[in-house]
Amino acid sequence: MATVVRSRVEDPERIAAIRATGLLDEPESPGLRRLTRLAARLLRVPVSLVSLVLDDRQVFPSHLGLPEYWAALGETPMSHSFCQHVVTGDAPLVVTDAREHPLVRDNLAIEDLGVIAYAGMPIRVGGMTLGAFCAIDSSPHAWTGEELAILEDLAAAVASEVELARAARHAQETSAVVRRILEVSQDAYVSIDADGVIREWNPAAERLFGWSPAEAAGADLSALIVPEEFRAAHRAGLARVRASGRSELAGQRLELPALDRTGRTFPIEFSLQATWDVTGRPVFHAFLHDISTRRTAEEQLRRQAELIDAAPAAIIVRDADGTIRSWNRGAEQMYGWPADAVLGRNIHRLLATSFPKDLPHVEQALESTGVWQGELVHRRSDGNPVVSLSRHAVRPAADGVAVEVVETNTDITERRRAEEALAASERQFRVQFHQSTIGQVIIGLDGVIVHVNTAFAGMIGRDVATLPGTSMSRLTHPDDRDEDTRLLAGLFTEEHDSYERVKRLIHTDGHTVDVQVGKRLVRDAEGAPTHLIAVFQDITEQVRAERERDTAQTVLAERNDQLQAANQLKLDLMGMLSHDIGTPLTAIMGYGEVLTESDLPAPLAGSANRIVGAARRIDELRHNVLAMCTLDGGELKTERRVVPLAEALREALDAVEVSVPVDCPEHLAVLANPAHLRQIVTNFLTNATKYGGGATRISVRSDGAVTSIGVHDEGAGVPEELREHLFERYTRATGATAEGHGLGLHIVASLAAANGGEVAYRPNEPAGSVFALRLETAA
Repeated sequence: MATVVRSRVEDPERIAAIRATGLLDEPESPGLRRLTRLAARLLRVPVSLVSLVLDDRQVFPSHLGLPEYWAALGETPMSHSFCQHVVTGDAPLVVTDAREHPLVRDNLAIEDLGVIAYAGMPIRVGGMTLGAFCAIDSSPHAWTGEELAILEDLAAAVASEVELARAARHAQETSAVVRRILEVSQDAYVSIDADGVIREWNPAAERLFGWSPAEAAGADLSALIVPEEFRAAHRAGLARVRASGRSELAGQRLELPALDRTGRTFPIEFSLQATWDVTGRPVFHAFLHDISTRRTAEEQLRRQAELIDAAPAAIIVRDADGTIRSWNRGAEQMYGWPADAVLGRNIHRLLATSFPKDLPHVEQALESTGVWQGELVHRRSDGNPVVSLSRHAVRPAADGVAVEVVETNTDITERRRAEEALAASERQFRVQFHQSTIGQVIIGLDGVIVHVNTAFAGMIGRDVATLPGTSMSRLTHPDDRDEDTRLLAGLFTEEHDSYERVKRLIHTDGHTVDVQVGKRLVRDAEGAPTHLIAVFQDITEQVRAERERDTAQTVLAERNDQLQAANQLKLDLMGMLSHDIGTPLTAIMGYGEVLTESDLPAPLAGSANRIVGAARRIDELRHNVLAMCTLDGGELKTERRVVPLAEALREALDAVEVSVPVDCPEHLAVLANPAHLRQIVTNFLTNATKYGGGATRISVRSDGAVTSIGVHDEGAGVPEELREHLFERYTRATGATAEGHGLGLHIVASLAAANGGEVAYRPNEPAGSVFALRLETAA
């Protein structure tokens, strides 16, 4: 297949770069208009224009002197374009008489636009030639070297204007993306200035608090959503920030009460961040959300935990292998072991568990049905045995992968003893029967109640005297009757002596009661069945508590996942914005420096210097934001190597264009990442320029193992109260006139630590400051 070779004019990337400037859709730029008029005046030509060359036409974002028809149209087809040759050749095109020039003598612009003499210089932006800045004469014109130099300088200025237009358009698009993210965010976003006046209020904030963005904008935040009892503290905190220039709460996750439009008070959680506007005043940003549901769930969990702890039965949570994970107060009382002594230990070895059959049988039942119940014999801490009516239920563990077993053990040692004593003393049995706190029932072989104790009668809201003669089936929930019948058949066929199960009884008022029931068939001396004994324990609250606890834990886990995703989104957004500023900013500084080096009139030279200065401050802030993202994300990595120190210090001085004495032995080397070393020293030199009148010298001292590098200045020095916080994040001196954001020294301290070193500050003598970096000396 043949390869399609596109000319430079048809390059899609170049065409896209032209469209990205926005100049095809916007009115004439004042800056381009001034440059176009300046070219016509200085070169004494009737026509000058800025031409952006597309693949099918050339468009004039600014022009002067074109015939009325073409001026109104603002563009020409390629048949009328001299500028296309500037793009194709990526070089200036100078024509004294177009009628005799072999490249353009057939161009229709000669007749239709009166183009006789032409001089066009490339407009280069981002490494691509987007078009030409040209001067046109209607008669032959022998262009002088000075004229062409003027035109070339003006073309560079035009390129800067085009780049600024592209950067402005990109900034607008980025701002629109950020605003759209805030509009669709599920968390409320609120921004206030240093006086507490609301600057931003997204739709989620309206849904949370009831105030529309139009109503909230410009309002006092404390009057709008802060409960009255907290307003004074809120305003005092803002006053401290205005006075000190820093916020102690910035970067923290906080929980506070808030008010909505109806006056309802509810708890909110928010993360607070602080930035500084162009005047150096703080601006606060917060993402907020209602945590009422979470607080309610936490309270429910607390109450459930209290209920479990207060239950008279032993409630134990263990792993499938028997490792104890939870041990309530009932278990402590039943077995005599405190919880902190048994957690992490094997329950079967601790209690010397004796199973009805064997442990594999229980494990098989749990694996197949998820539930096992029966009587177990355990050993207390004092060595005495205890008989437990035990129910084991399998449930998923917190990680959602493994399983755990919930054991509910009721001490039925006394009941066992009472049953054994029944044959010897009916009276003793009846005393035990009626005074037991566990519901007990004697049932005839026909299923009719013979005797019942007070505990059982109270369990279903009936009087003891009314129950004898009642069928037990009538008191059992209809859905549980078939299982009773099936298990009863097993007793008669001697498949088992007794059984335990959970079922539901019907209370006299109609509601159901969840009970743990154990039933045994009593036989006479010849082995013939005589009657049934059933023991009931009301576990309604226990069942309800377990269900509510499981639901609450699920809700809490889902909410935690949402919070982690929201926090990651904010970090990703910060990193994305910092990186996307870099490309246009580099171009702004580059072309700004070209302007400052050009022979411009004084007003324009001053403007160019201010552009370069502002761009460098933005670039410093961008690098600091990127560094903080790296540090906060735990992604800072460094590889140390041997660095000749004298050479590295000279490179740092060249980078900031500073010349000061350097006292450093030529042979001395340190172990460090060269880029990190250069960044730290450059930061010290820049700070000395900002706050100390400029660095006066750099000193280097080595004791063999450690080398110390000191940057000296003779400025006002650092206030004593600020020194211990100097390398903390967002630290700035109160009333500082130099622009800054308080991140630079925190970042260099982190970089030094990553390189196995440290930074420090000491007063200079007789005045000023010394910022020092200590690193390991290379062998």
